[in-house]
Amino acid sequence: MGLFAQTSMAELRLKLQSYPHADTGRVNRLNALAMELRNTVADESAALFQEALTLAQQLNYRAGMAEAQLGLGFYYRHRGEYDRAETYSEQARAGFAQTGNRLGQTRSLYNLSSTFSEQGMYDKSLTANLRGLALAEAQHDRKWMAFLNTRLGITSTLLGEYSHAQQYLSRGLKYARESGDLLSVGNAHSGFGDLYRVQGLWAEAQRSYEAELAISRQTNNQAGLLFEEINIGEMAERQKHYVQALAYAKRSLMRASSLQLLGEMPRAELLLSRVFLHTGRPDSALVYARRSLLTSQRSGAKSQSRDASEVMAQASAKLGRYADAYRYEQLFSAYKDSLNSSDLQRRAAVLQYRAELAKKQAEIGLLTKNSQLIRKQNRAQQWFLIGALMSLGAVAGLSVVLWRSNGQKRRAYALLKQQQDELHAAQGQLVQAEKWAFVGELSAGIAHELQNPLNFMKNFAEVSVAMLSQDGAKRPAGRLGTAEREQEIMAGLKQNLQQISQHGQRASSIINDMLAHARLGTGQRVPTDLNALAEESLMLAYQGLCADDKTFQAKLGRDFDPGLDVVEVVAQDMGRTLLNLCTNALYAVRQRQQQALAAGVPYVPAVTVSTFQNFDLSVEIRVRDNGTGMSEAVKERIFHSFFTTKPIGEGTGLGLSLSHDIVTKGHGGTLTVESREGEGTEFVITLPA
Repeated sequence: MGLFAQTSMAELRLKLQSYPHADTGRVNRLNALAMELRNTVADESAALFQEALTLAQQLNYRAGMAEAQLGLGFYYRHRGEYDRAETYSEQARAGFAQTGNRLGQTRSLYNLSSTFSEQGMYDKSLTANLRGLALAEAQHDRKWMAFLNTRLGITSTLLGEYSHAQQYLSRGLKYARESGDLLSVGNAHSGFGDLYRVQGLWAEAQRSYEAELAISRQTNNQAGLLFEEINIGEMAERQKHYVQALAYAKRSLMRASSLQLLGEMPRAELLLSRVFLHTGRPDSALVYARRSLLTSQRSGAKSQSRDASEVMAQASAKLGRYADAYRYEQLFSAYKDSLNSSDLQRRAAVLQYRAELAKKQAEIGLLTKNSQLIRKQNRAQQWFLIGALMSLGAVAGLSVVLWRSNGQKRRAYALLKQQQDELHAAQGQLVQAEKWAFVGELSAGIAHELQNPLNFMKNFAEVSVAMLSQDGAKRPAGRLGTAEREQEIMAGLKQNLQQISQHGQRASSIINDMLAHARLGTGQRVPTDLNALAEESLMLAYQGLCADDKTFQAKLGRDFDPGLDVVEVVAQDMGRTLLNLCTNALYAVRQRQQQALAAGVPYVPAVTVSTFQNFDLSVEIRVRDNGTGMSEAVKERIFHSFFTTKPIGEGTGLGLSLSHDIVTKGHGGTLTVESREGEGTEFVITLPA
């Protein structure tokens, strides 16, 4: 809290009022009072920080300037004015660095990390976060180790890395409790609430938010009370506890208005609009959703703009305003698409950041080893030269020879180091070139695959517009009457809308598969009965295909190892892989069945799933079919992203690519395929012990 952390607010005001001198003492008192007011009277706090900064600049008092700048950085972050928050926080960090204040630097980096994270700039957030955490750990500062680990947990949650988030948040809560700092304890509870929320665990999230709410009351943290009241209200609304949700929505809206925390008012208004929508008051829902949308659009909060648009579309439909409902539904879709695209870009940026970080660490390690080797060799040369001089002091000529030899070796080592540096630079350029080549190939694949369904959707939409825009001119004799013509148009529109929906689902499935690739490896391994998982996957695939084709039947075989131990796998990922392999096998036997029927040849479709545990405790899972099989050319490309043998509209070409990555990268195993064209295919998963 600064110079007067243990002093009450009244005493701080008195100390400031009774200190008329315009010196560093007044700067410290202004900063101390401003910090005390930060979570209760935010605007007065900001005015005091600004006064402290102005006076400190006049006095060239670096420590006071940095403290005031950090206070303003926190203030503008909570208002959602991120450019100013970043500027002030970076100025504070530089000022603390000049004065040697490591704790100040840690606090500044924490606020920078939070500022970047709240804007979705996760690579920058992670950089600032890790720098701050290193400083906190060097000082053994449990409080800031808690805050920074919690922030890493929150960022991991936003990236969908839930297992990492759980670890960071648990560590943050542990350090917070050890430090005895209530604010950091509450912050960790709030982080857990966010983690449970994104996983749909509404009751668990509400309990975590309530724990933070209790701490905010205890510490009189008005801003914290506001945040958690909205969070608890949102969780109550998700659980359909509308009376409780309404009470929290109204209370939080009043608190946000009184505290002038403009960044939180759209959230409170959105919550209120949702409750009204669910309780049969669409007119009130429309009013508050519109307010939330306008404020969110001004601040650039796309997720809130998306949610407010959705409420407005639903409320307009309930009021019978279908033109407005359609318009808001389009706006909702636009925001949703934009956020999905941004999510992919953010994940790519973080992956790139982590790859660059790992590369730099490896290069630093290699250069360090080289440097140590060079120093060791130089020391050996020096000791040899000293020994020679001591033992052969009278032999000046030999000393000169040794000295020259040592100089030559030094120059040789310097040349070697230069060559190593050039080699590392060339390797770096090669890695970058390979990386961007891969990005280009991947982008081209995504663009190509998405272009097909989008073109279909565009064409069907244009046909629909043309049908509706016909001017109803006189028709030649024998043409359908007006009523029949309208029925014809409606039937055509229905068919077009079905096609648009189908191709929209295909585009959505491509995005979902790409997101699944991005989230690969984030799940937690648990002991799993692979026999049961294989049986469940086979039946799900079979029932799904039978639902699409009522006439389809196949012989399903199971050959499960009864002595198979439970295996630690990411059950959701492995289930997805088995379901994909079984679905492909059933698709292949149905294709061959159709060919056999057309040719009048007898054929019984069969798919068999088997498991076996080897002597080395590795596990094999086999999915075999007697379907169409595949050629050698197809087999070579079967695990490539976006490669599919299915007709346009039936496959994304990402299923086997994702399955291969789940088995090999996620579990350290292998996924192989054996196939003979016209006879069948067998996929083999091997998982190490």
